[in-house]
Amino acid sequence: DWYLLPMAAAIWSCPTAQMLAYPLSTFLRFCHNHGLLQILDQPQWMTVRGGSREYVRRMLPGIPDLRLNAPVQGVTRHADGVDLHTALGTEHFDAIVFACHSDQALRILGSGATPAERAVLGAVKYQPNRAVLHTDAALLPKRQNAWAAWNYLAGEGSPDSRPVSVSYLLNKLQPLPFKSPVVVSLNPFRAPDPAKVLAEFDYDHPVFDARAIDAQAHLPALQGQRHTWFAGAWTAYGFHEDGLKSAVDVAAMLGVVAPWRARSLDLQGVLS
Repeated sequence: DWYLLPMAAAIWSCPTAQMLAYPLSTFLRFCHNHGLLQILDQPQWMTVRGGSREYVRRMLPGIPDLRLNAPVQGVTRHADGVDLHTALGTEHFDAIVFACHSDQALRILGSGATPAERAVLGAVKYQPNRAVLHTDAALLPKRQNAWAAWNYLAGEGSPDSRPVSVSYLLNKLQPLPFKSPVVVSLNPFRAPDPAKVLAEFDYDHPVFDARAIDAQAHLPALQGQRHTWFAGAWTAYGFHEDGLKSAVDVAAMLGVVAPWRARSLDLQGVLS
């Protein structure tokens, strides 16, 4: 009630009651991989200097044809490829990769989605979450020496029904050039001081219950069907690294092997 469920709810950004529906074997495998079941020798997490905008900034010049602010309105799939419909018009492509939430992919496919796609993509539910960026230390523990990178705040109700409320202290998560606390509070059950609010964001996070885990096992059968591929954090544990891994896997299936994987394959060939 006071460690495992709050920690899990903070990790997956969902109420503790939803965490109780998470399949135990998958949950324990994740906790073991990330050192959450041990006190000593926990893995050290790395951050990107300057934040994630830096790797986005470095990637953009390498993309020869980039479309910004052009939301996809629909997709029509044919025997020879895919028609993509946006506000800019309709364009034809050899294939399409849905690098987005599964429910977003399903909405874009619309009536053109196959029964198998509806079964897999529709099995993953999403939890709406509100994030507030602020400098109000009142949403951190009362004792400053108890301030951590993640600070779980327990709301009203029994332990298995509380909404998740976490204050991430960004100063501890990455080297920010500020002495005052910079905080992101997820679903704060007490609003921070309006004078100290910097920005607010709405997110949807995947919920990994038994249906979602089962859908992940059936995803490989969809890949490449009707010139369509799927990538995203929802295909594994729901994290940025999972989104990257799924994208690398799709790229490999399309014949483009990531440089670090190519080096690994070359090394395996030498050793064999």
